[in-house]
Amino acid sequence: MQAINRMDWTQLKHEYDLDAKRLLPWEGVVAPFGGAWCVVRPGTRSLPHAHMEREIFICIDGNADVVLDGKPHPLKKGDVVAVPPGSEHFIQNDSGNDFHMYCIFWDKDAATNYLQEEVL
Repeated sequence: MQAINRMDWTQLKHEYDLDAKRLLPWEGVVAPFGGAWCVVRPGTRSLPHAHMEREIFICIDGNADVVLDGKPHPLKKGDVVAVPPGSEHFIQNDSGNDFHMYCIFWDKDAATNYLQEEVL
């Protein structure tokens, strides 16, 4: 199993109107969640969307707003956001610098099944 998944900045892909690289899971690592490094460029916003998956944003660098159900909340380095399931959300970056965050997401049923299998 590869214990370290190195970040390759050339592999960022444009999706959800931001640049991202999915880092979790990777071959040999079984996890009940996924993860992606995300960059919201200056003067842009990510795609507004809603889903029932659970999602957490860990703010790594820069400043932006997370908009949850139409209400903006300022974010800075070190902040953590728990996006409520079903909430429309997006990141708005009105600053002059890139906003970096790590996004962790999981489906409740998949996580429950994973934990039940681990106990067996």
